[in-house]
Amino acid sequence: MTIRFKLVLGLAAMIIALALVGGTAGHQAMSASTHSPYVSALSNFAVATAEARPHRCQNRSCGSLQGITTCTEEALGTNCAVSNGVCTLTACR
Repeated sequence: MTIRFKLVLGLAAMIIALALVGGTAGHQAMSASTHSPYVSALSNFAVATAEARPHRCQNRSCGSLQGITTCTEEALGTNCAVSNGVCTLTACR
């Protein structure tokens, strides 16, 4: 091998080794307990699950398509419930 090829190969090996060491050391330095202005004060807090409040009015009425009873038709001010093929309408509160 020529001297120039050995020099380029050695330089590439050093760059790869330094990149590996720097990459692993950088991840170890980042933790939630680090006192740094770049760490969020809220990083230790978990977020609770957000649940949507159920709608009070479906604005649906009973409908039948090919003999199947469903709550598909729009009707303002009514709630629809189907149980065992029987549709029940109630007024919204």
